Amino acid sequence: MLLTLVFASAAIIEHGQVATTTETTTAYASPTATSSTTSSTTSSTTGSQTQTTSSSAAPPSTVMVFGLVSTVGQGTHVVSLAFTNTKTGANYTAPMSNGGFSVDVPNQASYDVRIYWVGNYSWQSGVEDRGALTVNMTAGSMAAESYNVQFETPPTVVGIFGTVTWTITSAQPVRVVYTASDGETFQAAVQNGIFSTKLPNMMTYHVKVYWQYSNSTSDYLVADDLTVNAGIGVVALNVVIS
Repeated sequence: MLLTLVFASAAIIEHGQVATTTETTTAYASPTATSSTTSSTTSSTTGSQTQTTSSSAAPPSTVMVFGLVSTVGQGTHVVSLAFTNTKTGANYTAPMSNGGFSVDVPNQASYDVRIYWVGNYSWQSGVEDRGALTVNMTAGSMAAESYNVQFETPPTVVGIFGTVTWTITSAQPVRVVYTASDGETFQAAVQNGIFSTKLPNMMTYHVKVYWQYSNSTSDYLVADDLTVNAGIGVVALNVVIS
């Protein structure tokens, strides 16, 4: 004979709520004995004697925080995130991989989130402070929480355009040379006193203006240093050299 048995079990969880689950199992019964087996550990029956056990569900001890993080500034990208427990000071670092991250942090805590980014040049880096993130997963919930961020950063390269003014009637400015502290140089040709070029951001440059004299000789003058430190949304700077 084929019997279908339905068992209902209740577990007390937080705040006095009751969660009820229903399991269905099928067992074959003989005239002399009846037995059933379920995947639940909350109840079992042997002969005429029934034993029931119950346990209270608990919140997960740790939660996996995961997500996608990206920058808007041209030429920049995120390298890692840091989650610092606001109460204990414990720090949890999540490196980036293919635009995403994941990290396990203790549950029921608040974290200060900082995002570290870099640009295309070795000296370009920054930290984005995202404020507090509260992780508070309750009993029975998935031990995971998504955290997706997109934020603006200064651009890696900035356009430079400007003019050179001079009082030497026998000479004309022909080019401007910008030399970074690491020795890398960038040049801009000057035509009718006007020039343009692109320079890596967040750097101070030593500036030289080269002149061509009417007798075909050349020389240069040292201008004031130029610090390029364009902020968010700035793509070009206007420069006047005199």
